[in-house]
Amino acid sequence: MTPPATTEAGEINADAGGTPRWIRRYVKNKGAVFGAVMLGGWILVALFAPWIMPHDPYETLGMARQPPSDMFWFGTDLLGRDLFSRVLLGSRVSLQVGLISVALGAVPGVLMGLFAGYFGGTIDTLISRFVDAMLAFPSILLALIIIASLGPSLQNVMIAVGIGTIPQYARLVRGSVLSVKSLTYVEAARVVGNRPMRIMFRHVLANAYAPVVVLSTLQVGNAILVGSGLSFLGLGAQPPIPEWGLMSAEGRDVLRRAWWISTFPGIAILSVVVACNLVGDGLRSALDPRMRVDG
Repeated sequence: MTPPATTEAGEINADAGGTPRWIRRYVKNKGAVFGAVMLGGWILVALFAPWIMPHDPYETLGMARQPPSDMFWFGTDLLGRDLFSRVLLGSRVSLQVGLISVALGAVPGVLMGLFAGYFGGTIDTLISRFVDAMLAFPSILLALIIIASLGPSLQNVMIAVGIGTIPQYARLVRGSVLSVKSLTYVEAARVVGNRPMRIMFRHVLANAYAPVVVLSTLQVGNAILVGSGLSFLGLGAQPPIPEWGLMSAEGRDVLRRAWWISTFPGIAILSVVVACNLVGDGLRSALDPRMRVDG
């Protein structure tokens, strides 16, 4: 039977009322709560964007480079499209890039780290050397190489950014598995005859998930930032897709005369990345027993 998750040896991570202690620690962190509210707000915007947009984001309204006003809250872009509506719809694109990229990197990375840490030996050596080879390339350079091979598109950006995150997950999970697999309950599961696959997924990985959750939260913001940067360079989303990085690039040549075209998408990118970092830092503080501040 899988033991309950703990924060310290023998201590169940829940109070008498059943509320997990990490949640109580998380809500005490004002920055983390603020980040969660901001990130939750963007998620709601992404979900309901088609119903709250005041204008069609693809429609040319005939008033190019109009400054922010009562009719156009964020002004209009170079083609006369409502920038506020495009920023709202762009939240769907950017969050999709972040979530899918992280999933594409987390799944193989977690599996590689799990197998390397649990089996060790030759498997560990092969996987570790492969991960080291990937780490020899900066993530943005690796993404550029992949996109140069596959071609510029939003889907290829997700693949490129996801592949770039695999080494971080593999190394993190490998270290967590090495510290967990020697514990008593894992040895007991092995003695009673559980198969290695069951032990890995039911006992080892289930109790090494906290660092993966924290890293995934941080990586969502990083993936959005990298994806926006690639789109800014023309390697990601292509017009007329309302992607924040691409929208920022469209206004760079008229920044002095029409500052709003690049500024508002840039603020959107900043707010989501900051929110993800605040949530990730809050989860790390709440889930890591060494950073506990309450009893």
